[in-house]
Amino acid sequence: MESSILSINPHSNTKTACSAHGTAAACTPLIADVVLRDAGSDHVEWAVCARWLRENSDATIWLNKHPDAAARLGPV
Repeated sequence: MESSILSINPHSNTKTACSAHGTAAACTPLIADVVLRDAGSDHVEWAVCARWLRENSDATIWLNKHPDAAARLGPV
């Protein structure tokens, strides 16, 4: 299923485990909330760790195109 990133913001929701890696991976701290759109939904919100932001090519492309949003996250 193809998805597209709508926004990446500093983490502020109540999720405590990385949506990409799950609880077992113990990816902390969570640093961003990513809002996606995919074929099944117009609004999917993930809480993610820095590792996901560094390793996900869509996220790195989005952050490079939105330097203000990237700056709000601090070093990734």
